[in-house]
Amino acid sequence: MAYRPNVRVLASVLLGATALAGLPTLAMAQDAPANESSSQDPERRQDAQPGQDTQVDEIVVTGFRQSYANAIASKRNEDSITDGISSDGLGRFPDLNVGEALQRVPGVQINREAEGRNATINLRGLPGEFSRLTLNGLAFAEPILRESAPLGAFNSDIFSAIVVNKSPLADAQSGGLSGNVDLRIAPALGRTDGGFMKIASEYNELGETWSPAATIGYNHHFSDDFAVFGTLAWRHEDFRRDTILFNSYSAFTPAQAQLNPALHPYYANSAACTSCTGSTSTAGVLYDAQHRQYVRLNEGDLITGAIGAEYRINDQTRVSVSGFYSDRDLPMTTQYLLITSNNASSVLTANSDPVQMDDGRYVVEDFSFANADITSSTRGFSQTQKVWGFNVTGEWESNDGWTVSGTAAVSRAQNDSIEVSVDFQTLQTAAGNGITGRIVTGGDNIDNHIQTLQPTPAVTTAGISTGVWGGVGASGAWFDNANPALRTNRFNFQGTQTMGTSEAETARIDIERDLYDSGILSGFQFGGVYESVNFIAEGYRIMAFGLPIQNVTPDFLVTAPFASDFFNGQGGQPTDNWQVVDLNRAITALRPVTVYPGAELSPSGYNINYANNAYARDNFTNGTDIFAAYGQLKYEFEVGAMPVRGNVGLRYESAENTVDALTRVTVTNNIGAPSDFVPRRYQQDYDKWLPSFIVIAEPTPDIVLRAAAYKSYVRPQPLQFSPSTVVSAPSTNGTYTVTLGNPELEPYDATSFDFSAEWYNRPDSIISLAVFTKRITGLIGPITDINVLCPADGGGLGIGTFTVSGDQCLSSLTYTQGGLTLPYQVNISGFTNQDNPITVSGVEFNLQQSFDFLPGFWSNLGGGLNYAYTTVDGTTTSGDDATLPGVSEHNLNVIGYYETDRYGIRLVYNLRSEYDLASTASFTGAARQVRSRGQIDLSASYNINDTLSLGFDAYNLTDEIRVEYENQENMPRRADYDGRTVTMTLRATF
Repeated sequence: MAYRPNVRVLASVLLGATALAGLPTLAMAQDAPANESSSQDPERRQDAQPGQDTQVDEIVVTGFRQSYANAIASKRNEDSITDGISSDGLGRFPDLNVGEALQRVPGVQINREAEGRNATINLRGLPGEFSRLTLNGLAFAEPILRESAPLGAFNSDIFSAIVVNKSPLADAQSGGLSGNVDLRIAPALGRTDGGFMKIASEYNELGETWSPAATIGYNHHFSDDFAVFGTLAWRHEDFRRDTILFNSYSAFTPAQAQLNPALHPYYANSAACTSCTGSTSTAGVLYDAQHRQYVRLNEGDLITGAIGAEYRINDQTRVSVSGFYSDRDLPMTTQYLLITSNNASSVLTANSDPVQMDDGRYVVEDFSFANADITSSTRGFSQTQKVWGFNVTGEWESNDGWTVSGTAAVSRAQNDSIEVSVDFQTLQTAAGNGITGRIVTGGDNIDNHIQTLQPTPAVTTAGISTGVWGGVGASGAWFDNANPALRTNRFNFQGTQTMGTSEAETARIDIERDLYDSGILSGFQFGGVYESVNFIAEGYRIMAFGLPIQNVTPDFLVTAPFASDFFNGQGGQPTDNWQVVDLNRAITALRPVTVYPGAELSPSGYNINYANNAYARDNFTNGTDIFAAYGQLKYEFEVGAMPVRGNVGLRYESAENTVDALTRVTVTNNIGAPSDFVPRRYQQDYDKWLPSFIVIAEPTPDIVLRAAAYKSYVRPQPLQFSPSTVVSAPSTNGTYTVTLGNPELEPYDATSFDFSAEWYNRPDSIISLAVFTKRITGLIGPITDINVLCPADGGGLGIGTFTVSGDQCLSSLTYTQGGLTLPYQVNISGFTNQDNPITVSGVEFNLQQSFDFLPGFWSNLGGGLNYAYTTVDGTTTSGDDATLPGVSEHNLNVIGYYETDRYGIRLVYNLRSEYDLASTASFTGAARQVRSRGQIDLSASYNINDTLSLGFDAYNLTDEIRVEYENQENMPRRADYDGRTVTMTLRATF
């Protein structure tokens, strides 16, 4: 069922805006004189950063109107096709994080599936890793791990502007196939003396939590030639997300179908189902085989700061130094899952007729079960994202048009994910374990979802304190009985602990010459760049050996404190029969740990399972040294009375990539040891020629036309490299994990063409239309071919032959649990360069108007509308239509504001159409889509006096839910609920 926005609410936004734009800065409703700058003025004078063209002179950022005007002026003066947002001059972007703010920019889409408000984005229909994140035009170490850089790792208060460069030219930082997202920190001399401070508190309705925040900044000129600045921001994070997961679908077995006459027409007659007819289908009927209720609590602190100094030695020479630091530490992040699993050993009763899917499959939306496997999984999931860096820049300008600038920068980043999972599990048994219940998926309406579960409690600690370790085959488990046939309870203690460190050093020189009265050629520019980037990965899979299991007591389990308000009353009727682990109690009691003979403990103090593929996969270094040189010729001429300008450039890059990985050569004590692995080096060299061209014409003083053509490329993310194929030892839940090797993974390229038409119809207003197309070759993506992810012959992996069941790959090898013989599940994943090219095309419309020319009340109105349309064309190697994860065909922002000298209010409506989510370890048939979703945000401010103001921001006023489904909406896969968030802020300038 397609999303239907609230027509009345949307109409009110449209009426309040009328004419519209996409820059999301609510600011203090106080207009400053046009020749003054605010304390966070990003570019008071023309301070060109390396890799950027002209900046805007005398930027004034104080209110709605001025902040929008700032962005319009910046867009007009840049040579490249850009969009952006600006700070409001009091140290804020009025959104929950940088990613939320950027979604207001045409062509930017936020990925809300990123948990913990990591806020990754897509740019121009391409996933986040296709863009390049820069700081003042320069590369820096990004805190990446398994996804693109999380913009939630930064407090936006330190930035004066964020510019999205959609058509990077030869002098711009490379690596952004979809464009560059430039975080800008204004230089010291461009700031006005004085400071600002703010205190704020964020209220999250779902978790009923308050989170304080504070920021202080100060700028000071010791003289006209020397200035310093500093900004320090702190925010406590404490928020919650609730999720319902339909984790996997499996087919009723013929034996289960025998007990359900309504299913007989979907199965062929067999020994297991003698009453089956197959009169409708013989492919069987699917059901929700693993159902999860999931709550994630995120708690910790974010500290971000920036400092800088700038000295003008003389009229021709200046030097500046700046540094930044951000530390997002969420040590208390916790995940709580209630997992209901059914399989061939369950007794299943279909309560509704099968529903036919568009792809021909059938699914039952309502069924009852007995003898289910129930797991209460509580996971400490500590997250740390840290980044720091500094750079030194010098610039010399001659009196005859020469400019020479040089920059040296060093940065470091860290992204750690430390998981400790403590689970209690009620196992299936041959005679039945007494667990019964019912699951209703709700089809295309999550409000119709139901889960019941009996008896209460569904999981206990019975027998674990005197239990036995599961041994090498189940290294993360303790069981209540040494005899597999008599086991009824299992205790799991495991976790994946991954640490990623990024290092970057950059040196750059740029030389530019302006040519006066020399005809068409108006100048030239050339330069060189050295960039060294190194990524160091360290990872472990911990196991349960050595725990003082005798310390397990019944008080490890408590009733989930959120069971009664899960989904805040939405999401249908989830069960409240939910027990969770008191994690602090359990972690304290289960120490100290005995070291496994010949093995070692992880940094968190638990035994490492070296037999698991995480050790070989997640312990490596990936370094790239890049030498680049570029040249640009700038031109200006007139066609009749129409001025035309632009440049043509060429960039050459030579790169050497080195991956040092581990290869297993033996196994020590079955569990393994570091000595089982030997290092192996993989190297590849490549070079790239990247031409670029842009022409800018102004047929009238109010109209600007731009056309650009350029080539760009993207290097693979470090964790996409997996030099060796690795097969893990089976996990405690009977799963083999296989990572396919890809030592030859190469960068991928794009040839792009852009055009934009911009009409600056009034001061502080714009109407623009941009079109683009990108032809991408060698695209890196997850393998989705079922013949690779589940080859019938087992692919020579040594773990049996394989068959497909629903969206699972099952091995012919089996294991015993609770007296039952079950097949191993096989999860195979890998990345590869795609053979077939794809083309991404789009249209971006932006309308922004200020009504200050109208009389009285109407002069205080303003607003904007932007809309982006994106398509993906091409085919996969298997002949299917190409798709890219996270690409919405339609993206809409409607913004309306009313502002006076005393107060201001703004409403924003964002709508994003459905998009695909490719799963890295699933078949094509299990790829997911995200349903169309819209939400309304509100911002308001009130000026108490010239120095104090109050702010109020409310997000997701419409209380929207994010829903994933498979192929069509009546096969749901996931529903996320964050609820509403409100922020209240007191700001002061001094």
